[in-house]
Amino acid sequence: MNKLLTSIYKEGILLIRDIEGVVIMFVMPLILVIVVALLQQKAFTGISEDKIPVVIVDFDNDALSSSLIEGIAGSDMFAVTTVQGSDSLMLDNAKRNVADGVFQIGIYIPQNTTNIIKSRAVSMVQQQIPGAIQSNVNDINIQGKIHLFFDPVIKQSFRGIAKSTLMQFASSVETRIIFDAYSKFIDALTNQTSELEFPEKPAIEFSEELVSEFTAGIVPNAVQHNVPAWILFGMFLICIPIAGNIIKERGDGCLARLKTIPVNYLQIMIGKVVVFVGICLIQALLMILVGIFIMPLLGLPQLQVGGNIMALLIVSVASGFAASGFGILIGSMATTHIQASAFGAVSTVIFAAIGGAWIPVIIMPAVMQKISAISPMNWGIHGYYEVFLRSANALEVLPDVSKLMVFATVCITGSLFFRKYGKSL
Repeated sequence: MNKLLTSIYKEGILLIRDIEGVVIMFVMPLILVIVVALLQQKAFTGISEDKIPVVIVDFDNDALSSSLIEGIAGSDMFAVTTVQGSDSLMLDNAKRNVADGVFQIGIYIPQNTTNIIKSRAVSMVQQQIPGAIQSNVNDINIQGKIHLFFDPVIKQSFRGIAKSTLMQFASSVETRIIFDAYSKFIDALTNQTSELEFPEKPAIEFSEELVSEFTAGIVPNAVQHNVPAWILFGMFLICIPIAGNIIKERGDGCLARLKTIPVNYLQIMIGKVVVFVGICLIQALLMILVGIFIMPLLGLPQLQVGGNIMALLIVSVASGFAASGFGILIGSMATTHIQASAFGAVSTVIFAAIGGAWIPVIIMPAVMQKISAISPMNWGIHGYYEVFLRSANALEVLPDVSKLMVFATVCITGSLFFRKYGKSL
């Protein structure tokens, strides 16, 4: 035990001598997580959360257009600007505004659109009247047209969602007009005047629920994604100073001098692991605190850490072990600082890219989702997700923790192998 404590003490002394490097290890990941969260916030914000600017050119000025405008304006999805009249210059100006990005969607309702819908409704009623008293039965398939024009930069999927929502509003208005036509027909047959109230709400209501056990569901957002993602990225970047530390000791003859005392190589490496796992935990704590206290000051959502601190600690420790073990393996394999720095940096970026640090795995192509399963960062991020979003307990994060610990064990074992047989390979 004294030998291990001495090894840990030695690693601490080495870190203190390069206090600037230690500060950089802490500060740079914090800056990174804030910047990336700010950049990705828009991508994580649903289109229903930010109102879409819409211009409506109303040449109909009747029941359909007024009801449609009222419904769209009353929704949480659109911010409506209305232009009424009959001058074609108004329509041209609205199109220019959409093309210039002032509005993302333009809606043009031509003249007599309401009359077309009313005519269609009357024709539907006329079909049920005896032929002797029928009059002016028109084609029930007659259609009015509402023209949509979009900002060219809008994605196809976005246009489809917007069009579907607008069609829903139009269908609701058409149903109301048909209801009124049938009501008047019944009044004519019964020789009375009735005031029927059209239902304001649909017959079926859809309810939403996030199936999380903590605070009725925590919504994944830029903060909930980027804090765990860049915790893992910061941890794995630590492989570069670890590898550099090992190479420096080897080059300075420090390891050779340590061999003269009764301490084995594994004890030396465990000392490094303990110290750098501690640094990883401090990194994780600082990033979590930034997510809780700093992110809201920048207009971002506050990080929700779930309800199980023990599971959070276990995931963090396992991630730190995996990152430290990876650094020790690189330091044992590399012969120069350039090799260690280049391989460590590039491999960390690759792990981050395929592991879901930059792009959430759920929106990756199917083939990349399968590939991401081999990245240790993916295991760590998934473990944090389980705690942050589902309030998982220690047993529930055990699969991800086990993978991380096996990865760390394999790396340290590989380091011992290269230490013993590397020169003969």
